[in-house]
Amino acid sequence: MPLTPSPESLSAAAQLLERGDVVAMPTETVYGLAARIDREDGLKRIFAVKERPFFDPLIVHVDGVKMARTCAREWPPTADALTAAFWPGPLTIVLPKSELVSDLITSGLDGVGLRSPDHPVARQLIQLAQVPLAAPSANRFGHTSPSTWQHVQDEFGEAVYILKADSGRVGIESTVLKMDGDELTLLRPGMVSRGQIDAALAQAGVKARWREAAIRGEAPGQMKHHYMPRIPLVLVPAEMTESEILARVNTRRDEIPHQLEGVDLRLERPTGAYHELRELRLPDDAELAARRLYADLRALAESGTELLYFRCKDGQTGEHWAAVLERLTKAASLSLL
Repeated sequence: MPLTPSPESLSAAAQLLERGDVVAMPTETVYGLAARIDREDGLKRIFAVKERPFFDPLIVHVDGVKMARTCAREWPPTADALTAAFWPGPLTIVLPKSELVSDLITSGLDGVGLRSPDHPVARQLIQLAQVPLAAPSANRFGHTSPSTWQHVQDEFGEAVYILKADSGRVGIESTVLKMDGDELTLLRPGMVSRGQIDAALAQAGVKARWREAAIRGEAPGQMKHHYMPRIPLVLVPAEMTESEILARVNTRRDEIPHQLEGVDLRLERPTGAYHELRELRLPDDAELAARRLYADLRALAESGTELLYFRCKDGQTGEHWAAVLERLTKAASLSLL
């Protein structure tokens, strides 16, 4: 049920959360499916509605540092420096959890992901709830993330209360950064880059060191396939023609799965060879590409074609493009690179 945010609709949303229900809220990254962290029934409903496995942790959304500190039993100088630089915004920090945070949220891990969203509706809802809100993306697990309220309605119909507002100024999920004292691990790339993090720490006079190897399962979205449209997406070299793409795909069509393990997503495939395809074209600017990625993927998947492809080009470099390409790699059914 999509409703335009107003004092009345926000109050109704807060009451739903208090009763243990879920609410779809806009953020500057993607739409989130929110529940109060102190309502186990609401948290379980997130997993049920999304058909999400319990091994995939949830990010906790707060309205600022004061609320975040109630969720963490440690708060190192790196957390002060980076929240001052990037909050509210698309940076999630992972810290040892306090007793307020249940194992259901962290999938049994010791660390909890904390983020302060930069969207007025999300912030108003958190403030009305007066407790942090756990909120993964508002889509079925493994599907393409929702960047508009219409995407959420396409996923869930009338089953979810939706606060209808512009969303997706950033467009892809937040950067996830684990903090262990002065040691940092990048668990998921995003629009806050490692270079920006280093610069913010240097400006604050805080020293830190990087650990290169992340452990799978410490952040959301770590499965091999994620963000997938309902028709196959293929990554191809920039110079490959459409006839060459079709020829190569048809020789390897058995490698394209019908259904993904652990994900309720059955890919649509022709009974014979592929004949129709469309290109996913994104802007050369990585920030604009991130903003359009999920909406364009969803629109092309509904266009009636059999196959999508994306050209990987030499100019798609830098940390922001790396974040976009990480999503595309997980969304792809096949790579011809």
